[in-house]
Amino acid sequence: MRDMDLEEKLQAALDAGHRVWAVGDVHGFHETALQLLEALQLNEGDHVVFLGDLIDRGPDSHGMVQTVKQRDDLCSVKGNHEAMMVEQFHGRLLNDPDLDFQLWMHNGGRTTLDAYMEAHTNDNGKLALDTMLESVAEDREWMDGLPTHIVLNQWRLVHAGYDPNQALTMPSEESLLWVREPFHQAAQPIDEHRTVVFGHTPTVAIHPRGRAGWGEVYRSPVTLGDGRPSIVGLDTCLYHSKQAPKRLSAFDLQHGEVRQVDRVEA
Repeated sequence: MRDMDLEEKLQAALDAGHRVWAVGDVHGFHETALQLLEALQLNEGDHVVFLGDLIDRGPDSHGMVQTVKQRDDLCSVKGNHEAMMVEQFHGRLLNDPDLDFQLWMHNGGRTTLDAYMEAHTNDNGKLALDTMLESVAEDREWMDGLPTHIVLNQWRLVHAGYDPNQALTMPSEESLLWVREPFHQAAQPIDEHRTVVFGHTPTVAIHPRGRAGWGEVYRSPVTLGDGRPSIVGLDTCLYHSKQAPKRLSAFDLQHGEVRQVDRVEA
């Protein structure tokens, strides 16, 4: 699913010389995302596109969603974690969780549930459950309506990537939200005219330097005719607990600049 009005707005911004930044997976680390936005020093006319997975694993998925929803200069594509929340975050499942709900909890959904509960608990410790479920329903509807990819003149912005065995004109939502190795290992450009900027897979898992590449943006050795890499990976991994960099990365579509911040939350 594409949002043609959004694509037109972003392309017009680029054509006018403004910056459009793509940002990798935030995963609920709201304070880190706010610090990165401050570091980008956005001017009027600039835009930020998050590459999905705003939620799960980090401590404040609720706050992260509200920030993106409320600012006109921010937008997001849908990630697989948004898709899981859309499918699983129903009031009835809180009391009678099925296997899919439990799987979402195991894959980071527990922290998202906790964040929504905390946001709707008063100073006396009482949870306003009905109000929370109304908020959840609104956010699920918003997530479900997010574009699964954004196509600009020189760029494709997507959460996971594209299956090279599928036509670019008809990619499946499953591939856009979940694909990994077939996309990363493609020997030819996915799109001869556009670099694909994506998140989803921590770049250390595809970086040729392996663990020495922790926290680094990935650029494919496969190039387009103009010399740009065919794909650029921005999930430099915020959520892990290893003794390695925990970074959030932004890539400027106008100039190719990268800016990063280390994780603020413990």
